[in-house]
Amino acid sequence: MKKKYVWLTAAIVYCMAIFITTASPVSTGGNTLMILAELLHLSEEQARIANLVFRKLVHLSAFGLLAILFYNSFEKRRFLQAWLYTTLYAASDEIHQAFLPDRTGSIVDVGIDSVGALIALVIVKMAVSRRRKPNKVLNK
Repeated sequence: MKKKYVWLTAAIVYCMAIFITTASPVSTGGNTLMILAELLHLSEEQARIANLVFRKLVHLSAFGLLAILFYNSFEKRRFLQAWLYTTLYAASDEIHQAFLPDRTGSIVDVGIDSVGALIALVIVKMAVSRRRKPNKVLNK
């Protein structure tokens, strides 16, 4: 099996995991707020701030990883396709959340997901271009 199909399969499985996680009551903001407050012994205000930061970092990293999986699935226009598919999936996930009890869909979260994908793809692109540059040999 070609590597690109392995990566695409991983991306699809990861999308399914996001879908399942999103539908789980465990992933609601109220639940993560309670867990953070108890785990870190925070005041209500501290817990609200920590929860917001934690949840947005999860959005950035989760969709950054999805973008990398998509990036490795494509051969042409990889950066653009990976960013586009990740952003479209993020939008579909927020629509999905809008129909769930105790959840809301947010265009802001789609933006955060899209930025997370962009950051991850820029890092990958920089790593790939750095690896392709020949090492300079000093002539002495």
